[in-house]
Amino acid sequence: MDHDGRSPLARLELVLLVVAAAEVGLGRVLTRGLEKTPVFVHGVPQKVVPPTWFVALDYVALFLLYFAALLGVIVLAVRAAELVRGVDRGPPAQRLDRAIGAATTGVLALSAVFAAVVAPGPAQVPLHAALALVAVHQVVRVWLRRDELGAAVGITLCALPIIIYCAASLFSDQLWNEDQLHGGEARAGLGRWGRAALAVAAIASPYCLAPRPLARTMTRIVPFAVALAIAGLGAALLRTNYLATVKAANRAFGLDLRTDAPQDQLALYLLAFSTLTWTITACLTAPSAARRRIGVGLALLMLAGWAFAWPLAFVVAGAGLALIGDGAMAVRREERSVYAPVTPAIDDDVWQGYVGHVVSGLRRLAGDDTLVSAVSVRGEGDHTSSVIVTERHGVPVRVRVERVARAVVVVDVVCGREVDASRGATWSIVGRATGVLGGGGHPEPPPAGSLIRTQDHMFDETFRCRGDHDALLRLLDADLRARAAAGLDGWLAYWGEQSLRHRVFPGQGAPVDRPIPLADLAASRRATAASAEALIAVIELCAEIARRGLPAEDEPAALAAAPIEPVGEGAS
Repeated sequence: MDHDGRSPLARLELVLLVVAAAEVGLGRVLTRGLEKTPVFVHGVPQKVVPPTWFVALDYVALFLLYFAALLGVIVLAVRAAELVRGVDRGPPAQRLDRAIGAATTGVLALSAVFAAVVAPGPAQVPLHAALALVAVHQVVRVWLRRDELGAAVGITLCALPIIIYCAASLFSDQLWNEDQLHGGEARAGLGRWGRAALAVAAIASPYCLAPRPLARTMTRIVPFAVALAIAGLGAALLRTNYLATVKAANRAFGLDLRTDAPQDQLALYLLAFSTLTWTITACLTAPSAARRRIGVGLALLMLAGWAFAWPLAFVVAGAGLALIGDGAMAVRREERSVYAPVTPAIDDDVWQGYVGHVVSGLRRLAGDDTLVSAVSVRGEGDHTSSVIVTERHGVPVRVRVERVARAVVVVDVVCGREVDASRGATWSIVGRATGVLGGGGHPEPPPAGSLIRTQDHMFDETFRCRGDHDALLRLLDADLRARAAAGLDGWLAYWGEQSLRHRVFPGQGAPVDRPIPLADLAASRRATAASAEALIAVIELCAEIARRGLPAEDEPAALAAAPIEPVGEGAS
C-alpha cells in the first residue's frame, strides 16, 4: 500500500471517533456532571446512595472508557503492522519514514496497554515520550514533503500543545523546583501555555487545514451552521449556568479553567472551539478523502483533550496526529483532481502552437518582443501549466492556463500583483450561467461583501456583483461593462490598487469554447492566429479595466517569479 496516499482502517477509525465522542458526552460530561458529591456533617461525609439508573449509566460510561482505549490501541497496532509490512518497499526516505512511524505508534500502543492492564505509574514516561515522538515524526514528515504549506503549518500548530505537555511532563524536575511543583505554580503555568497553544491552533485551523479553495469553503452552509449552533449553545449555557458549564468544559477537554476566569477569556475559548468545529465539519464533508482524513484526525485530537489522565487520551491523540499527517501528505494531489476535466483533450503540439499564436498576437500589440514571454511547465501526473507574462497599458499581466490530462481546467489572468484568491476583494463579479456539460456551477469568486446592482440591466443580468459599488463603477464604465458582459465568463475580482484577477473554468458554469476555442482545437488538431484572438481580447479587456485602478509598475516580469512548482518543460 502506498504510504503517501494511504487510507488505513477508515471504518475502524470512524468507529473510534464515534465511541470517543460518546465517551466524552456520556462519561466526562453527563455522568460526572450528575454525580452527587457527599455532604459533610460535623466533618464526616454522609453516605450517598445513587439511583439505579445512575449506576447503569456509570457502568456504560466506564465501558466506553475502556472500549475507546482498546479501539485506539487496535488502530495504532494495526497501523504499525501495516507500516512494517511496507518498510522494504519504495525509496530509502519512504522506508525510513515507515520504520519510524511503525516504531513510534507501536511503542505508544504497547505503553497504553501496559498502563491500562498492569500499572499506570511506570508507563507514564514511555507514554509521554512515545506520544511526543509521534507528534514530532508527523510534523517532520509533512514538512519534509511540504506538499501543501498550509497543511504543514496546521499540523505543526496541532502538535505543539501535545509536545508542550509531554515535554513539560518528562522534564518537570528541570523546569520547576519542588515548591513550584507541589504548590501548583507549575500546573498553572503549564495550563496557560497549553491553553494559549490550543487557542492559536483552533483559530488558525480554517486558514491552514480547511478544504481548498478556501473562498469556496467559506460559502458552504453546513460548516457555518454547525459552528454557529455550537457558539450559540455555548453562549447560552454560559449565561444559564456559568459555573456548571466551565466545570463541564474542564472535564471534557482537560482545560483546567478557573471558575472565576474573566468572561472575555472564556469568550476567546468559545470562539476557538466553534472555529475548530467549523474546520472539522468542513473537512469531514469535503470531496477529498485526504481532507476528510484530516477532519477525522482533528476531531480525535479535540476529543482526546489535554488532560492525558488515562491511556485513552494518549492513543486517541496519537491516532489523530497520524491521520492528520497522512492526509497532509496527499491532500494537495487529491484536491487538484477535484476539478475533473470536462473539456476535450488537446494534443501537446497543438497546444504549444496555440500558446505561440497568443504570444505572437500580444507581441504585435506591445510592439516589443521583449515585453512578452511564455513558459509551459509539467507537474505531477498529467498536470501542465502554461504561463504568459506581458505588460499592457502600463500594467503587468500574467496569464496561467492549467491543463489536466491535456484538457484545459482553468484560465487565470492576473493584472498587477499576485493576491491570494481566498482574500476578501474590494468587489467581485461572477457570471450567472448555470452548469455546462454537467460541470456544475462555476466556482465562487473571492468574498467581497454584500450583493450590489449597477442599474445597468444587461450587466446585472449577466453578472452577480458584490462589494464596493462606487469602486466597481469607477473601474467599469458603460463601455467596459458592455464589453465585459459580451466577452467575460467566470469571475472578475479587484483588490484596491493591488490586483485585478479574472478566472474562468471552461465547462463549469461557463461555455467550453470561451475564451479558448477548445472544441475546434481538439477537432481540427491545428492552431491558427484567429483561434488566439478571443483570449487576447480577454487579456486586453482585463488590462484596460486594471489600468483604471492599479498604479503603473516598471517591472512587469516580476510576476514571472510567482511560484510554479513543476519542472520546466519548454519556453518561448
